[in-house]
Amino acid sequence: MKRISAVFLMLTVLIINSYAQADQAVEAYNQGISQFNNKDIKSAIASFDKAIALDSTLIKSWFNRGVCKADLNDYKGAIADYSSFIRKDTSTSDRAYFSRAQAYYLSGSKDEALSDYLQAGTRNAANAEAFYYAGGIYFEKGLFSEAGETFTKAINARSDFAEAYHDRASARQKAGDSKGAIADYREATKIRPNLVSAYNNLGTLLRVTGDMQGALVEFGYAIKADPKGSTSFVKRGRLKFDMQDFDGAMADFNKAIELNTEDPFAYNNRGCLKNKLRDFQGAIDDFNKAISINPNYGYAYMNRGISKENLRDVSGACKDWNEATLNGVEVAKTYIDADCK
Repeated sequence: MKRISAVFLMLTVLIINSYAQADQAVEAYNQGISQFNNKDIKSAIASFDKAIALDSTLIKSWFNRGVCKADLNDYKGAIADYSSFIRKDTSTSDRAYFSRAQAYYLSGSKDEALSDYLQAGTRNAANAEAFYYAGGIYFEKGLFSEAGETFTKAINARSDFAEAYHDRASARQKAGDSKGAIADYREATKIRPNLVSAYNNLGTLLRVTGDMQGALVEFGYAIKADPKGSTSFVKRGRLKFDMQDFDGAMADFNKAIELNTEDPFAYNNRGCLKNKLRDFQGAIDDFNKAISINPNYGYAYMNRGISKENLRDVSGACKDWNEATLNGVEVAKTYIDADCK
């Protein structure tokens, strides 16, 4: 859900002072910055190592070495260096906490990342990204109320933060606030008219709440924003299926497959439509394709079983329904109980 933004060096070039050892530390520090800017990360680390060895009070060396280590995916080393900087830093800057949060998150330590993002936001209420990432972690934890409140802080810090509106909408939707979610998705698309996922999510929500025409409009906007994206065609096709517009649904599923021949959802949905139209063998062919792309696609097994049953292949149907249950589709058990001995 969350994108991790880049962390940049503290790029202050220091002035040589009158102490020889300190002069050498500053030279090494400045050389490290130059090497980083030239993408010679390993040499930059060596220069910051030297600066720290010569003058451990040159605390920006710790931070910058942490940035270099994170750039090389050495998150443990980066966290150690950011922590050293934080212990030595007497300012109220949010930057080290934010950078350490990034490293914690990328290393899989989400609780520690959340704590640091919140600390960064406490130190700087204008740090919209800190609140945004914290909200994302709350969302991942299933704490949707907390996620919504934290996304609000991101929006308060940056009123044009389309992704924060988008993700607050998702949190509100999960929390059962459909009205608030709809408003946030609409605000996200006002700010970013090409934000396809907002149109698609809004369309899906409107469909669930019974506003089929409104959903149709939003999926249309998604397709206009990205005419080459198969997902929007699948979603609109499914909506048209529900609205009994079978020709329109078939056209959308066909288009989705034309755009992405490896989209299992497109084949599964088209298979459901073919089954509805009593083209049972055509449906089985589509379910076969969906399963070949994703062998763990439980619903494709269940649906293929239905089509096989319609062709009087009860044994084959029962095998598919059993496979569906093994892949987490509990509803397939109703078919097994009714038709399989």
